[in-house]
Amino acid sequence: MKKLIITLSLIFLFGCNSSRNSSINDLINKGDLETLKKKKKEYVDLLNDLRLDINEINNGITLLDENEQIQVISKFNVIEKEFKTYVKLQANLKTRKNVVILSEFQGQLKNLFVREGQLVKKGQLLAEINDSGINEQLDQMLIQANFTKDNFDRVKRLWDKNIGSEMQFLKAKSDFETSNKMVEQIRDQLSKTKIYAPFNGEIDEIISNLGSNLIPGSPILRVVNLDIIYAEAQVPEKYVSSISLGTEAIVSIPLLNKEVTSKIVQTGNFINPNSRTFRIEAPVENKDKRIKQNLNARININNYSNSKAKVVPLRVLREDASGKAYLYKLVTTDKKDIFLTVKSFVEIGNSYNEEIEITTGLSLGDVIVLEGANNVEDNQRVRGIE
Repeated sequence: MKKLIITLSLIFLFGCNSSRNSSINDLINKGDLETLKKKKKEYVDLLNDLRLDINEINNGITLLDENEQIQVISKFNVIEKEFKTYVKLQANLKTRKNVVILSEFQGQLKNLFVREGQLVKKGQLLAEINDSGINEQLDQMLIQANFTKDNFDRVKRLWDKNIGSEMQFLKAKSDFETSNKMVEQIRDQLSKTKIYAPFNGEIDEIISNLGSNLIPGSPILRVVNLDIIYAEAQVPEKYVSSISLGTEAIVSIPLLNKEVTSKIVQTGNFINPNSRTFRIEAPVENKDKRIKQNLNARININNYSNSKAKVVPLRVLREDASGKAYLYKLVTTDKKDIFLTVKSFVEIGNSYNEEIEITTGLSLGDVIVLEGANNVEDNQRVRGIE
């Protein structure tokens, strides 16, 4: 029967082809645009009807013929699951506790009390600069300050008894205050000869050697604390509304084969006018001290989450001529593992890692075509496998 239908169709097509071409050529020569458009619509409608008829015939053959070969596809069961999307960015690793200690005093480096790699505590004495006789000056000023204090106390007692002139009282007071200020200044200068650790950390580098002549601003040593490392990245401004403090971030360090889940603790309040980006930071614990400053890293920042999303593989989606997305649902038939395809238009949401969220057009429990979606049509019988 199938061969008979095909044969009759071929005879009809070949028999009418010559007269049809002649009729169309006549219309073209006459410039009859309206009739040509009507002819086109008639032929398109005829082709669509024939396509539907052929599909029905094929489905009938499949239903009746046990040995009929039909398209094999794999199925995908639609479920609800948590769906997240991430912004993937390049990041730089840094620590907030990385300090090069500079000299504030001019003199010779007298003592170094630490070595490179040594752990130190906050406030621990690290180095000492020769005070160039300032300590002796302090001793002299203390003697002078004590003398001016005794003199001021004596003059004040007399002044309280209305003995002595006001000028004597004011001069004694001025000498006493001046001496105290000079003592404070010398002590401040003397304190700059001793270098203390600003925080708990490790001596990463000793820059100046013993005996080096230092001036204010000369680097002496570097102290680093790598307990907490921060991943810093520049985020495009289009994500400014979806990334904030507390947003989940996954930091991966390829060279160490390490991945850490963290949260955003700092977002910049300034948009770079050149790159149109803003700065973010996420902390990374570094208990084993393997992470070093300025290592390259990648950071994935969560910018969308849905705990009950209907998600399908991106490859099952198709687009029609107008750009509308669709996929093929599967409807059960009387035969085991045989399904009928149904073209279903859907609304799509966010996509990530070859998956895409379907916002409308799918229901929980729907079964769709997975592998083989490129080779099926609407209203086609297919054999489904898991």
